[in-house]
Amino acid sequence: MTALVDGREPGGLGTGNEVVGARWGGTRERPHAQPRRARSESLLDPSRSLLGEVLDTVLRQRAVGTVTVIGADPHAGLYADLGAGSVHVVAKSPTPAVRAAVDADPALHLVTDGDPPPAELYVLAGDTGYHGTRRELERVLVEGPDAVVLVWNVLWPAGRRDVLPGIGALGPSVGRDGLTAAGLGAGAVDAADEAGGEENGVLTAVEDVLAEADHEWTLGVVPVLSGLGVLARDDAGFAEELWESLFPWTTSELLAGLERNRIALVSRVLELENAATAAARDSADRQHRLTRCLQQLDSAWDEIADLRAGRGSDPLPRPSLTRRFRARLTPARPR
Repeated sequence: MTALVDGREPGGLGTGNEVVGARWGGTRERPHAQPRRARSESLLDPSRSLLGEVLDTVLRQRAVGTVTVIGADPHAGLYADLGAGSVHVVAKSPTPAVRAAVDADPALHLVTDGDPPPAELYVLAGDTGYHGTRRELERVLVEGPDAVVLVWNVLWPAGRRDVLPGIGALGPSVGRDGLTAAGLGAGAVDAADEAGGEENGVLTAVEDVLAEADHEWTLGVVPVLSGLGVLARDDAGFAEELWESLFPWTTSELLAGLERNRIALVSRVLELENAATAAARDSADRQHRLTRCLQQLDSAWDEIADLRAGRGSDPLPRPSLTRRFRARLTPARPR
């Protein structure tokens, strides 16, 4: 029975009653292992290695030896870790992170020009918006009809909205359409003004390409980490076993619910960060106004002192009065 629960081979079973999955809760000596790991992992940009189980299933069912990654994906080494013999990263303008990943792994090869090498598995980074994704996917479906194609970012925020690497200094509009007033990326990405509609988003591009494809393809979506799309041609010899293996992930309402929970937490973090930034900006503005008021007060005191000196009168107690004005203008600190 235990083998059916945690996937271990029957020969690995121990004797007596067993507790399956207890490793997630740490140990009696390390009871905080789970929350410590949770706080060490990024909420805004979780590692794709968490989907290693799903990717391993894809590589095994298709017997993948060569992987071609189209786009600047710093996680390309994950496919080599899962057993791919060679991984080609096709990027015309590779980022420093991609170059570092390629240099660190002898199984990775950087391709900056020319055609993508043929492979059993193609991976689209999903960072080129509707038109880039459509162009890349149309080419892959023609050149690799027997391959499996992975497309990242088919769910929020890029699934129905173009989100591209940006060069601006201001925050983009991602998350502003009814989710949160805050931006996502603070200049690191550019986004369409609104989500939805035609020619907008990675998932929209995949749907349009499949609607016009010459052969029948199936798209399965693993609804976590911004969405992983898996594509395979229906008449491929491995298709039936592939979809059967992926069925627990592509149909899981539990995973979809956990992803919705992550999105809710992300939006809340963005709101808090936005509120903190606004508060800091307001505080700086108040301080600037206070400084100007004190400068005007000093100028007034100088003028009054000059007038009193000309009349031979005693000067007013300037320092004492300045302190009183400063105390009245300075906002009280919250307790």
